[in-house]
Amino acid sequence: MSNAETAQLCAEIRKTLIETVGKTGGHLASNLGIVELTVAIHKTFNAPADKIIFDVGHQSYVHKILTGRYEKMPELRKKGGISGFTRRSESEYDPFGSGHSGNAVSAGLGFAEANRMDGKNDYVVCVVGDGSFTNGMVFEALNNCHRENLNLIIILNDNEMSISPNVGGLAKYLSKKSSSKKYFRFKKGLQRFLKHIPYLGNGLMALFRKIRDLLKRIIFPGNIFEDLGLDYIGPVDTLDVSKICDVLEEAKSQKKVCLVHVLTHKGRGYAPAEENPSLYHAVAPFDTEKGIVPSDKKTFSSEFGNILCDLAKRDPAICAVTAAMCDGTGLCGFSKGFPERFFDVGIAEEHAVTFCAGLAAAGKIPVFAVYSSFLQRCFDQLIHDIAIQNLHVVICVDRAGFVGGDGVTHQGLFDIGMALSVPNTKVWSPDGFDELRKCLEEAVLSDGLCIVRYPKGGETDYDRAAFEEYDGFSVFDAKEKPEATVVTYGRITKNVAVAAEKLGNVRVVKLLRLSPINTEKLGSFLVGKVFFAEEGMKNGGVGEFLSETFPEKNIYVRAVSDFTDGGSENELIREYGFDADFLEKMISESLGRV
Repeated sequence: MSNAETAQLCAEIRKTLIETVGKTGGHLASNLGIVELTVAIHKTFNAPADKIIFDVGHQSYVHKILTGRYEKMPELRKKGGISGFTRRSESEYDPFGSGHSGNAVSAGLGFAEANRMDGKNDYVVCVVGDGSFTNGMVFEALNNCHRENLNLIIILNDNEMSISPNVGGLAKYLSKKSSSKKYFRFKKGLQRFLKHIPYLGNGLMALFRKIRDLLKRIIFPGNIFEDLGLDYIGPVDTLDVSKICDVLEEAKSQKKVCLVHVLTHKGRGYAPAEENPSLYHAVAPFDTEKGIVPSDKKTFSSEFGNILCDLAKRDPAICAVTAAMCDGTGLCGFSKGFPERFFDVGIAEEHAVTFCAGLAAAGKIPVFAVYSSFLQRCFDQLIHDIAIQNLHVVICVDRAGFVGGDGVTHQGLFDIGMALSVPNTKVWSPDGFDELRKCLEEAVLSDGLCIVRYPKGGETDYDRAAFEEYDGFSVFDAKEKPEATVVTYGRITKNVAVAAEKLGNVRVVKLLRLSPINTEKLGSFLVGKVFFAEEGMKNGGVGEFLSETFPEKNIYVRAVSDFTDGGSENELIREYGFDADFLEKMISESLGRV
């Protein structure tokens, strides 16, 4: 394509992105910012022979459009449609699946080393956002990118949300000159000239490289990538596809791993997203003409933030920690009200947990708000740094249970199994805002590792007053003498209660505290046939624990037993049999009514 044609292509892609995400929801601002870069990558490299790996994967929408999935974009993130992330099973152009940050360089290095061993000259390109460079796994991988003659190119997508730009006019001017086609031609010509000087050529080339490197260190001090042994090109603006292609061609000619630092503009081409890229990072369906209208609807995340602010006013030891998810976890109010007690550690969940352990050891009460799927990275730290030392840390697990849209990598189904396997861990699972406040207050006043988990979105509406409270759980009896008992917790309690109300002879036990459970008291309420409904993994879950504790009850556990694919929360709840109609039918058949 000519320059004019690629410019038109980029404009058409942006239009498609805005229209698609407006209808399906998804990650908009980051994809708008990476259009020219993605077009240049596909213009320069030969996928799928050359492997293109996107870190996190939510910035791959343009890549999907260019690799045969344009017609499928209206089904983006929908059940049965294409994923909002890269996925190996979806396309040969997705060589590595990703939903969490920090893994692209490690995976890309694996591909590059495999190519070397197989004698292939194919390239591996890793596209990594600047936010992911706060993840320690990236630097573990960079530390191993030292082998010569590896066809690995790492593209640092710097949208100026996390990495500060170089300061000073001279630095900016020389960056521009050192990434131009004329400069690349001059450098190659000089190398050819020096090589042909008898006896002195190689020595002069080495001398010129040392002088060049010295000047670069004076003008661009502290380039960690070159200190790690990588070739470095940039920073390069991505407004012009042809210029990016020139830079990528130069990167292909290097004799060792090369890092190309590009500057993108998050939200580019859609004014509302340019003005507020954070708001348009991950969005629900919205009117693209009007833009997103912020909602004042209460959610567990927003209520968590409000409650924590109330608690922090009473206790100066309370601190809040997030891993680059201040908005998503509801901590923005805390960050403004208590800035000296608020810590955003970047996309570094493992560090966040051990950092909390240090705060706790120093007498503070750290509260770490994190999505359930991201907490999976912290299992070792939960055990080794908190639990073994019996430190008081509160982990608030957002997005617990089914999470719509983002697919298999973002389901919050594993936190219960993790938590219950760690000795002396206290776990709560509120299904309403009042219970959330109660659980947070108990967790802050408790000791050891405390986990409070809650779903995405708001509370469900049902008659909570009909439940009679006991030690860590509450009980509801329908109209008749109960012939069966359903034990559950969290969001699906409403569906269980609705099914019980229809049947009339079913008792519902709602667990608020999942660990420790007062099994002696709970056992006295388990009458008739006993069922357990759990929006989490069966292996290691609460249902499995109760089945082992009460073998004589022969408890039937309904839970998740495999990786869960996409769809909305309601679609997933129906698919896995946690909706009221299915529960009613299941219990009726068990009681011989059908």
